[in-house]
Amino acid sequence: MVVGDSIGVGIGAALKGVCSSSAKVGISSTAVADRVRAGSHWTIASLGSNDFPRGIGPAQRAQSEARVRSALASTLAKAGDRLILILPANGARGTVQSWASSNGVRTVPFAPGPDGIHPRNYTSLGREIRSRIGE
Repeated sequence: MVVGDSIGVGIGAALKGVCSSSAKVGISSTAVADRVRAGSHWTIASLGSNDFPRGIGPAQRAQSEARVRSALASTLAKAGDRLILILPANGARGTVQSWASSNGVRTVPFAPGPDGIHPRNYTSLGREIRSRIGE
């Protein structure tokens, strides 16, 4: 199952027929975590991008980091060891990558497109994810 924000929407389209999707443009990390269902074969989660808008100040950044870490913990608790996190391309990347590394969670990076947030090529990202889950 793909859960996520707008990046998750694109991944869900790229993996259509391989897995189900519960993603929505613009949602927060907390809303993504709420969409995770226990018992999925694999959970591919894209979260964090919408919690780190451009121009974020230090106080907001600390709040966003705490919110994202909490959402990641909730996602892992539901998904278990079959969780793959898509690394965001913006300011959330370090938070997600550090948390994933500390918790032994697999990650998949992507090359961002012109907006610096969304993948340049969802088809390539979908192939990379499929290779990681053995589909």
